[in-house]
Amino acid sequence: MKTIFEKVFVETPVDTDEDGKYDLIAVYIKRPLLDEKVPAVFVANPYMLHCNEDWYELYDVNKNIKAYPTQNITESDILFVPRKQPMYPKTKSQGKVKTNPIPEPDPSEYECISDLYDHLIERGYAGVFSAGLGTRGSDGLTRTGSQEEILAFKSVIDWLNGRARAFVDRTRQMEIKAHWCTGSVAMSARSYLGTMCIGVATTGVEGLKTIIPEAGISNWYEYYRHNGLTLPAMDWQGDDLDILSKYCFSRALDSKDFETIRPLFEKSQKELQEGEDRESGNYNRFWDERNYLKHVDQIKASVFVIQGLNDWNVKPDQGIFLFEKLQELGKDRMMLLHQGQHIYTYHLEGSPTLSLIDRWLDYYLKGMATGIQDEAKIFVESNVDQTVWMKEEHWPPRQMEVYQIKDAGVQTIIDDLSQTVYDRKKKNTKEWLDELVLTQNAHSLSFDLETFKKSVRFAGRGKVQFRARINQPTAILSAMLVEKGEQKRLTCQLDGDENRSFRFKMEQKPSAYSVITRGWMNAQNRNNNYSKEEIDPQSWYTYSFEFVSNDYTIAPGHTLSLILYGMDVDQTQLPWVSTTIEVDTSSIVVECPVK
Repeated sequence: MKTIFEKVFVETPVDTDEDGKYDLIAVYIKRPLLDEKVPAVFVANPYMLHCNEDWYELYDVNKNIKAYPTQNITESDILFVPRKQPMYPKTKSQGKVKTNPIPEPDPSEYECISDLYDHLIERGYAGVFSAGLGTRGSDGLTRTGSQEEILAFKSVIDWLNGRARAFVDRTRQMEIKAHWCTGSVAMSARSYLGTMCIGVATTGVEGLKTIIPEAGISNWYEYYRHNGLTLPAMDWQGDDLDILSKYCFSRALDSKDFETIRPLFEKSQKELQEGEDRESGNYNRFWDERNYLKHVDQIKASVFVIQGLNDWNVKPDQGIFLFEKLQELGKDRMMLLHQGQHIYTYHLEGSPTLSLIDRWLDYYLKGMATGIQDEAKIFVESNVDQTVWMKEEHWPPRQMEVYQIKDAGVQTIIDDLSQTVYDRKKKNTKEWLDELVLTQNAHSLSFDLETFKKSVRFAGRGKVQFRARINQPTAILSAMLVEKGEQKRLTCQLDGDENRSFRFKMEQKPSAYSVITRGWMNAQNRNNNYSKEEIDPQSWYTYSFEFVSNDYTIAPGHTLSLILYGMDVDQTQLPWVSTTIEVDTSSIVVECPVK
């Protein structure tokens, strides 16, 4: 199919670089050369036009957790109040381009993130790829996840529907209309890009008919924090939102442009660092602004969530929490949960992903009768047999089984990394995990909950509660649920290429266990995630937190076990202090979705 390749500059309703003009963002379009109007699939890509690789420096996580006096922060103290945007008179343009061809942009500027979009263009959709605020060739500053970022990307949909302006270049002299678009728009893509799908959808923008977020973040706090702890993607504990924002600020790659905005950029970075508050790890107004789950009721578009169950970058709860909110509100929805990590699954052998996407878009953007509304609401790939896709209508599909630990008495955890096999320089996480799960040690407590006579499906979100006494003014509390038993298990490693047909590899040798899920909290956040409470070392407190959601089948004869421990070398900060955690084992209650 013959295509047209264009570049326009869409006018946003924000002025983040404070120059008295609305910020423009570069938008690249690949569309079929047809006589009729076509719907658009829009990708909002803050990574587009390259990134600042040299600026990606992580924070040092080998440091103690800061202790706080009781804070008495209330829920009203953490509510984000939307900022008013500037009101400028519209600049006058010399004329309007309706059908005149625009010179094609430099092909090196264009980055197609997946061959899905070439596939969709062949099927009669336009591919619309937008760089974000602060990217090279665009205006503004990157303020990751913010109100302004969402409004900027929303303006592309407004332009596609004739409600916003775009220009042929940054002089703003000649305006151009999206005369080729029906006004029906979908948003899709993975990770940060999928996150923007969710954020824009919560504005309720007209014309956005559906979104397909793949491993999209629905709540930025839960991506970078967890129950009062700094806790970003697994193995990336030193990452944070200000680092991502700086990484995506590709205006810095144009030295002349950067110098004009450097002071404002540095001021913005300082504001991000203050707002994210790495020291406390608390939820606050900064994170409330970036919690899109609060606005799911405003979503008018249908939503097709795609999420990896072994994705410990964007954890499964990001997609599942979104689906649960949509389910509660009765909105159009579908969810596909696969056994992969942070990957696309269009070419996963036996996967229904691409077929479902085609039928989903044809229905919501073209109004075709594809039968997609008669499909199950949820597709889940089995971790035992990757060719098996389970279908469900409701999440979670399993009810809770409650386990009460019968070992009465007090047992102690010594949370001291120097007493484990872990080496801070070597970062030998696998050895640490083997020691934690397979041995009797001083830095964890292990309890076998049940050995199953037949196959059992763990599907949902578990929870643990216990009473403990801690000899320090603060502590990290962690827990995991583990399947113990010799078995060759499915891995997350790809057998093949993500962009071609692939499968997941099986272990060559049987493994002794598999971690089903984990959970964590700052002991000072025992009542909520936004306010800390003092810890009296002589007092016993009740601690309760949820595990990350999963859908995992436990094999016959295998045992479901609980492990309680302190710092998590895969996820949390790594304090130098030695902490004694006494646990009243008779108080331990574990809820698991296995009934």
